[in-house]
Amino acid sequence: MKTLVIVRHAHALPAYAAGVDSDAQRPLSNEGRQKAALTATRLNTLGIKPARILSSPLLRAQQTAAVLAEVLHAPVEEAAELNGLKDEQDVCDFLREQMEPADCILAVGHNPNVTYLTHLLAGQVRTFLPGSFAVIDMTGTSPRLTYFGE
Repeated sequence: MKTLVIVRHAHALPAYAAGVDSDAQRPLSNEGRQKAALTATRLNTLGIKPARILSSPLLRAQQTAAVLAEVLHAPVEEAAELNGLKDEQDVCDFLREQMEPADCILAVGHNPNVTYLTHLLAGQVRTFLPGSFAVIDMTGTSPRLTYFGE
């Protein structure tokens, strides 16, 4: 089975509260770090074993990916395609390409893009709260959502 897991980054501080100048530099909050750890544990319990974790270059996504990597024992790779600014169909094509050599990958990105990706790939619209994830079976020509966790 080919499995794609789409994860929305966990809760991040507003730029003003974090003392940063840009949205890209917003770090996870304490709540976000806890949620990322919970998400990692849930994915581990589901038997998710990614070959790698692709992450948006924005800090909050990278920090979420780092927590996931620690629990799931997978390397993290930065993917500008997941920065929330790219055309969703192009991101879907990118993710399909990434799936070719792997049985399982995780993609950590942003809302509303993760919602659009799940809709485009699996035909379902889900509300992604911070730290939520969708598990999609990419085997065959009709990907399908097999699990959604909050």
